[in-house]
Amino acid sequence: MSASVGGSRIPERDLVRRRLGAAVEEKATDAFCEAVIRTSPPVGGAAETLAAARDSHAATVIEFSLAAPAESVSTLVAPAEPGSEQRTGTGFRVTANTSVRQALVQEHRSSAYSTLGSVYDEVERQTGSTFRPPSTPRAAVPLATHLTQVCWLNGTLRTQAPPEVLADVAAAPEVSALDVPVRLRADAAPTNLQTVRYPPFAVETGLTGKGVVVGVIDSEVALGHPALIGRVVHRRNYTVESWGFPGEHGTAVAGIVAAEHDVHTGMAPEATIYSYKVLATNALLNGDDFDGVLAIQQALEDGVDVVNCSWGMGPAGDGTGRNARALDTAWDLGLTIVKSAGNAGPGAGTMTSPADARGVVVVGATDLSGRTVAGYSSRGTAGAHAGPDVVAPGGLPGATIACAVVGGGFGEAGYGTSYAAPHVAGLVCTYLQRAPSLLPEQVRGLLTTGTVAVPGVGVEVQGQGLLQCR
Repeated sequence: MSASVGGSRIPERDLVRRRLGAAVEEKATDAFCEAVIRTSPPVGGAAETLAAARDSHAATVIEFSLAAPAESVSTLVAPAEPGSEQRTGTGFRVTANTSVRQALVQEHRSSAYSTLGSVYDEVERQTGSTFRPPSTPRAAVPLATHLTQVCWLNGTLRTQAPPEVLADVAAAPEVSALDVPVRLRADAAPTNLQTVRYPPFAVETGLTGKGVVVGVIDSEVALGHPALIGRVVHRRNYTVESWGFPGEHGTAVAGIVAAEHDVHTGMAPEATIYSYKVLATNALLNGDDFDGVLAIQQALEDGVDVVNCSWGMGPAGDGTGRNARALDTAWDLGLTIVKSAGNAGPGAGTMTSPADARGVVVVGATDLSGRTVAGYSSRGTAGAHAGPDVVAPGGLPGATIACAVVGGGFGEAGYGTSYAAPHVAGLVCTYLQRAPSLLPEQVRGLLTTGTVAVPGVGVEVQGQGLLQCR
């Protein structure tokens, strides 16, 4: 359940109770109450107020209490010996994890839809959607419409329904909270490959990430960049902006992960990139936190091996919120998730959500040499994380990483933990190429083994230390 549900007695809570009823106020977060009142000025009686809200109220995220957490792949599949997997004709690997993962995904998805199905139907009925799907068995997957979307990873529903509709469903026992989505923000203000020991690693191992799929959940990755061409798939768009507007941020991140270039090579230069667009060229058109989690959910369903999330959803929480729960579920279902720590340092407790999730590898930033942690790099604690898991080069003002740029070639994209995280995601691709049956927690163990300590700072700043390719 989200923080502050039924929490502090802000004035808006009393207004929401009077206008929408006790059930709504009791399950609403402070943010929801403030949004409803802010977008519903008292222009007249209750009917006029709610009519105004219908036209202006922001989206609502309805949270549900799921019957049980997802079962972990690791409890059903023993770690396989390297080389035991089968490969398809195009080089993608099929392991014992594949069928188990898919079965668990289907089971958890069906269970979640069963829990929220009746509320979903009621919201759709009352909003009168012209795209309402036909009746289906309770456990089947309902079709998303322009008004309502479901995220089964954490048992949430995002709707554009007006407040009076929410008043009718809030009393349902399976509804645990009403909240508002949080706009995503890129963790970049924006390799030195020698710093993370990539060149000798590449020569010694010959690993390139071939056959591994990495999800770049970010702004649109440029399809035509010469160092990425032929390996980028525009998979799903969660912004208000259409495809066809590649972003500098997402293209730079993708290049650090997987560019194929004589000088500015990525960490996994033969990996396949699935681009999930959650950031737009205009930040006002960015997706929100629900979209970010939907993108992770879609990547899981698409069979992606590792995702990179170089953005934040505001300050990190205590690891119990809906977004942390979603990442924990995706992690338990076998998806390795890499997340930038954020750029709000040097203060303590400045990492961005969902760095508080258990199921995420959090990455802080150093200068290009790896000798010092950047002042902007966010620190712990967040949830179960005392600090980031590791740090990697993110650059500094005047000493930035040469990144892939939208127009082709390489140039400055700035600095930030946004550019530290894809070093880790790229290295994960090579680890999964070598041992495809690795589970996310095993991947974390490899990343945090053999790191090099950055002198003079604690675990809350550097985690286990500077990433090293081994």
